[in-house]
Amino acid sequence: MYDFRTLSPLDFEELVRDLLQAELGVRFESFKPGKDQGVDFRFASGDGRAIVQAKHFVGSTFPSLIRACIAEDVKIAKLRPRRYLLATSMPLSLSQKSKIRAAMPSAPLIDADVLGSGDLNNLLGRHRQIEHRHFKLWLASSAVLERILHSGVYNRTETEMALIKKMTQKFVHNESVPAAEAILARAGSLIISGEPGVGKTTLARMLVWLHAEQGWNISVIDDIREAFELPLDETKRLIFFDDFLGQVALSSDLVRSTDQRFPPFLQKVRSHDNLRFVLTTRNYILRQAQAVSGRLAESAINSSEFVLDVGRYTRSVRAKMLYNHLYFSEMSKADLKVMLGQDFFLKIIDHRNFNPRLIDLLTSPDYLAIARKPTRTVIQSVLDNPSELWERPYRTQLAREARTLMLALYFNEPLINFSDLEQTFGWIYVAMGGTLPAAERPAAFRGALKELEGSVLAIQDRKVRFSNPGVRDFLDRAVAEDRFLPAAVGVLSDYTELKQCWSLYRRAPERAFPDFPSVWAAAMSRMVQSNTGNSLKRLALILESFDLLRGAALLPQVSAAADDLRDADLEQDDADLCRSLLEKAPSSALPGQQMQEVRDAVSQATGRLLGYWGGYMTLEDLDAAAGTLWDFGTSPSDATANVQMALKEFIDHIDETLGDIDNPDELDDFEKDLNALMIKFQCKDDRAARDIEYRRQAIFEGRIRHSSAQYGGFDPSEEEPDVSDEEIRSMFSSFSL
Repeated sequence: MYDFRTLSPLDFEELVRDLLQAELGVRFESFKPGKDQGVDFRFASGDGRAIVQAKHFVGSTFPSLIRACIAEDVKIAKLRPRRYLLATSMPLSLSQKSKIRAAMPSAPLIDADVLGSGDLNNLLGRHRQIEHRHFKLWLASSAVLERILHSGVYNRTETEMALIKKMTQKFVHNESVPAAEAILARAGSLIISGEPGVGKTTLARMLVWLHAEQGWNISVIDDIREAFELPLDETKRLIFFDDFLGQVALSSDLVRSTDQRFPPFLQKVRSHDNLRFVLTTRNYILRQAQAVSGRLAESAINSSEFVLDVGRYTRSVRAKMLYNHLYFSEMSKADLKVMLGQDFFLKIIDHRNFNPRLIDLLTSPDYLAIARKPTRTVIQSVLDNPSELWERPYRTQLAREARTLMLALYFNEPLINFSDLEQTFGWIYVAMGGTLPAAERPAAFRGALKELEGSVLAIQDRKVRFSNPGVRDFLDRAVAEDRFLPAAVGVLSDYTELKQCWSLYRRAPERAFPDFPSVWAAAMSRMVQSNTGNSLKRLALILESFDLLRGAALLPQVSAAADDLRDADLEQDDADLCRSLLEKAPSSALPGQQMQEVRDAVSQATGRLLGYWGGYMTLEDLDAAAGTLWDFGTSPSDATANVQMALKEFIDHIDETLGDIDNPDELDDFEKDLNALMIKFQCKDDRAARDIEYRRQAIFEGRIRHSSAQYGGFDPSEEEPDVSDEEIRSMFSSFSL
């Protein structure tokens, strides 16, 4: 049983329309000429005109409904319909229906045409296709949240569940939903692209949540490598990868990791009906990635096949977006009155810079509070110039400690724990020219958290992130404009912090920091001493900066980082970076001594990594790492020994790899590649041939099945018609102030 609390009055009207159209077998005409006509829909009945009115009265009282009915009776007397139907989200008894009829003597009402929440739930049971189409009805309900939370198909915290429920309430079904479903049904993979703030992640989360409700197992990943580690069996699985090419700017690390693995995994998705892949990225980042990587070029990744560009909304959809944001907002009545007065909502809907992210922020009481300007002034100025969304609060309204905290988070991981963030907060405070005794830092940090929580920061499980991706976009520009980078580099020492600094420096116009090489060398020295990150990543950052800056002061840090790497234990995920460093070393500008130190250290590290982790890699990754070590390493005999060890371990676990192959051609390719690698590194093991042949026979005999189950999706809705000013005014007139 639904209580309809997750629906706005507009959503409720549309649900009533669709249910009654299905039940009565007629086509309704929307009829909204103005505020006081008393008609939501009408249709032609056998003996004349029939009118339908929907009253969304969740959480209200029956006397208030009766008062509304008495007011409607005056309008009904003028319209004189031959049939009148009233639907309300309030539960009604038979005696209450009789009282409604008595309150509306001008309406030709019978009990069967007075529909309460129980009657609507009964109709939903009779017309399951309507229930499925109105996914907001059930997707954000507490029962569905609890079921998904405890089913294990979507392993996320209750805090994130609450965020998704809130987002679902405000979501407006639009043409991008059926378009996305069609791509997933056809290709299995979907890249949602668009400009910042247009709703890419929102759409992706709707798709994820819809699949979770239908029993698909959901895996949220942060690295394409994780996708290859997931089991491929008869379980229906959807994989979600948000900002798969980076949040703000293209990352060389991500391109290196992605261009090798992404196309093969797309092929794997195509061959498995029970596997789906949803990704998001910004338009400009996707274009940059395709420009620098042949494997990601548009000819290799057919954008017309599975890339969906979102962000173009009809006037009707924009109106509904604003309506739902206002209805579910916690804005004060005064602020709401400003939004609705003098048709200001029409100006917002039609503004050239309208996008969902701006609307979400501009209807947030937390944001309006920190803006500290009249509501209409804030909204108009941000719409006219979206760069002011954070510019004005950051420059003029926020306390120094709050600005410091924003920068501290900017120079860190997207999600960071309190203690690490507080440490960066202290250093950034110094970089901004202040002095903050250690004893005063905890109180200053807590005060800044309190000022920013809700509007700028979100706190989850004692970890902090920006509540809106637009904050990081703004700080990316603000740090560059303020030339703050040298000051930050002068105090920071953690690998993550300095990696962010280097990324910003690489994007700085004209390298506008003449003293940067000496400041950076000192920072690299602190980083090596801090032992943060891992030894391989520290060395990679120092080498990349040396090749650009050519600073002799960095050479001692190259040697120190290489020395640290000699005895370091690496993780499987480090294989790509090892390969990259070995391949680039011969063309590096390093002097001979440091060049040899780096090659020796990375060769040894790659060999150890293969010897320990090679058996758990995919064949493609194992082949690539082994080939690079053979071609660019400094000890061919060690390379051969380590690859032989890796191949033996790989064959020990070959059943796990073969279990993911159910196509004869794919199996043939796998056998060919494995044999070539074994011959190259003089590895003999008859078990591989035996197990591959057994798998081949199982496929031919039909003993290998894969799921062909398809997610049902929902029927593509008709394109939203354009709406007039008068219809939008009628829509917003339902707000009571």
